Amino acid sequence: QSASLELFVLRLAQRTRPDDTKLTFCNGFVLDKQQCQRSFGEWLHAIFDFCSSLHAMDIDISAFACLCALTLVTERHGLKEPHKVEQLQMKIIGSLRDHVTYNAEAQRKTHYFSRLLGKLPELRSLSVQGLQRIFYLKLEDLVPAPPLIENMFVASLPF
Repeated sequence: QSASLELFVLRLAQRTRPDDTKLTFCNGFVLDKQQCQRSFGEWLHAIFDFCSSLHAMDIDISAFACLCALTLVTERHGLKEPHKVEQLQMKIIGSLRDHVTYNAEAQRKTHYFSRLLGKLPELRSLSVQGLQRIFYLKLEDLVPAPPLIENMFVASLPF
């Protein structure tokens, strides 16, 4: 479930041009940055920073698909067979490495493979920021959390 925020940020950043003030969401909604500011808070600035760095890399669709897969296939607390997740991760990373090695366009980009993998910790950090923002909105009773997010909070409570 926590990968959903990472994937949300990754896909939002990919669809948003850094020089634009419009955000295009998965459902097709297009909102101006100002319309999102109150709900997103400081998280919005972090997303736009990530968006700029992502677009500066000029990520092709194959590499983007591998990044999306790697955000979803991660070791999470409570897995019964984490080694299977690790094996799947290694296959995805291998596919990404092959793409970067054999694709002519990708070969021209310096340190492309390591820079792509470097986006994963950034996404995890942005996901945590997003959860903190949603928790704040929930705590202040400003916006009800969607059921998926609500389940993430319940799962992390110690009682």
